[in-house]
Amino acid sequence: MMIRNIRIFIVLSILAVFGASCNDFLDQPILGKQVLENYFANEDECLKALSGCYASLSPEDWWENDLFYLVGDICSDDAFKGNSLEGDQRDFGELARFNITPQNEWIQYKWQYAYEQVYRCNLVIKNVPDAPVSDTFKAQVLAEAKFLRAFAYFELVKNFGDVPLLLEPLTVNDPKQERVAAALIWGQIEKDLKEAADVLPERSEQTASAIGRATKGAALAYLAKAYVYQEKWSDAEPLAKQIIDTGEYNLNDPFTNVWSIHNPNGNGSIFEIQTVFDNVLDAGTVLPVFTRSRADGGWGFATPSSHLDNFMAGDPRRNATIIKHGDYVDEDYPSYDTQLSENETGRINRKYWIAWNDRPAQSEHTRTPLNHILFRYADLLLLHAEAAWHNDHEGEAIASVNKVRQRVGLSGISSTGEQLLLDIYHERRMELALEGHRYYDLKRQKGLKYPNSPRLREVMEEFVDYNLGANSDYDAGNAKGQLFDEDVHVLFPIPQAEIDLSEGTLKQNSGY
Repeated sequence: MMIRNIRIFIVLSILAVFGASCNDFLDQPILGKQVLENYFANEDECLKALSGCYASLSPEDWWENDLFYLVGDICSDDAFKGNSLEGDQRDFGELARFNITPQNEWIQYKWQYAYEQVYRCNLVIKNVPDAPVSDTFKAQVLAEAKFLRAFAYFELVKNFGDVPLLLEPLTVNDPKQERVAAALIWGQIEKDLKEAADVLPERSEQTASAIGRATKGAALAYLAKAYVYQEKWSDAEPLAKQIIDTGEYNLNDPFTNVWSIHNPNGNGSIFEIQTVFDNVLDAGTVLPVFTRSRADGGWGFATPSSHLDNFMAGDPRRNATIIKHGDYVDEDYPSYDTQLSENETGRINRKYWIAWNDRPAQSEHTRTPLNHILFRYADLLLLHAEAAWHNDHEGEAIASVNKVRQRVGLSGISSTGEQLLLDIYHERRMELALEGHRYYDLKRQKGLKYPNSPRLREVMEEFVDYNLGANSDYDAGNAKGQLFDEDVHVLFPIPQAEIDLSEGTLKQNSGY
């Protein structure tokens, strides 16, 4: 497993560097120092360095990156901070409320670990070309590193906008970095993904041991999504259709099995973080523990809103998405306890929930072997539908939406015009709920009520009105969203610590 390998590698590297006796440590010569000049000497070392790039997707401990994948839910109308203990992860709650400052620790972590991934990828991209390995092997490793660098920059630009563009491993002697225009970041993302796609194999061409690593389909899918984020509709639609036509992915897995711990890398999986249970290594995911009820041994964060629950009422996907207080889950949980006294909404995320018999007996929060799906085929189909609508290809848009609906036994839609676009938006919310997409979708989409504003504005206004008015559920009266400002909160602030380290070279986003 890629993540497991890098953690073993890190431990061995530490032992090598500190291999001298503890006695008179400072007086001993360094016997096993590992330096870049003598690394990348064979295929194994190249693969270990590449494993480090993959490991940055979900580093060893829960707070390094895993938590931030939930921000796309809590900064929208789909979820709240969840855990109602005010002092427990306060900054996470401030993100959910849009009471966001440059000192927020989760903003700092996102920036820090995204650039860690960029740095690791740059090391591979710089050093592997000179490694004494075959050209075929080099091309494969470089393609994967470029894909992962593009992923890191995708995360940075969609959260912060203009950011420094680093294409070489940064050293302490390099000048302080300035932010560059988001358009340049997108351009590099496109370049990396195109170059990766030219080399990477299709999913069906991978060997069993390579499953989970980047593929041609993953690179092209992220490229299509990058086009959508930039409103390059004429590029996005045919590229998404190209991926669809390969037949590499399908919706044959029942919706209830998409997130099953027993269905890793399912038929509709385009790219997902690989996890594994290990008695020693922390190579799993925190998401099931982080989102589970505190009465069920979890931490109770990112709880679904009643607004989302009501929206999903009557849809076959609701029960595979949300567990509400008192719901039947299985024989071990015939009436689920969300611990209402410490839960803002009386609900938890069903997609990350793991049955009792599938939970690790120890260190569950870092060893649960549930893969984290970052991009799936239904997402691609709905991006294709959205791009097709903007290109006045309503028939193609309807066909892609209906594929998603038919998987769960729903009749097809046949709307037109603005209603069709709204139906596409609604289908994205229904299908991808609580998978971290909602906030990012809403801020890139144009509003229907306010056409010159991000759609996030009208959605948060309606959400506040609902919570302070019509809502009579567990989360009634919560003013979440009241602080939202469209001139500020479509981007997060640059971490103040990074501005301080740059001695003012990095400039802050507007409004912070």
